[in-house]
Amino acid sequence: MSEDEKSEWQKAVEHQRFIDRRLRDYRRANPETVKTFMDFWRQTKHKSAIPQKYKELIELALVIYGRCVPCIYQHTKLCLQAGATPEEIIDASMQAVAIGGAILYDYLAYVMETIENFKTRSSADEDNKKVSVE
Repeated sequence: MSEDEKSEWQKAVEHQRFIDRRLRDYRRANPETVKTFMDFWRQTKHKSAIPQKYKELIELALVIYGRCVPCIYQHTKLCLQAGATPEEIIDASMQAVAIGGAILYDYLAYVMETIENFKTRSSADEDNKKVSVE
């Protein structure tokens, strides 16, 4: 991974930390509104007719369509954690581009970066497990 790519990844991580901090403030100031929304959101995560992997792929396509860079990083990671393959993630991402148009094409870079970064981190985690076992 190049220094520029590391820099973009780090920017996304820092941006997500900023969002998390500010949302904590919002939750403190608006507990009832947040509780209502989070209860609804949690309901969408329960087992249903659509398997979790496909829910995550749909959500990824939606955040690409919405052009939310931190959301793209987060939902790509969630797709991988739910068992989606890189090929499935790319296919779902291309569905967003097909519907949303060429303006969304550049956002695929964030998807690809997350897949690569997740693979690299997963490999490093596996290597660390092997070292700690020995």
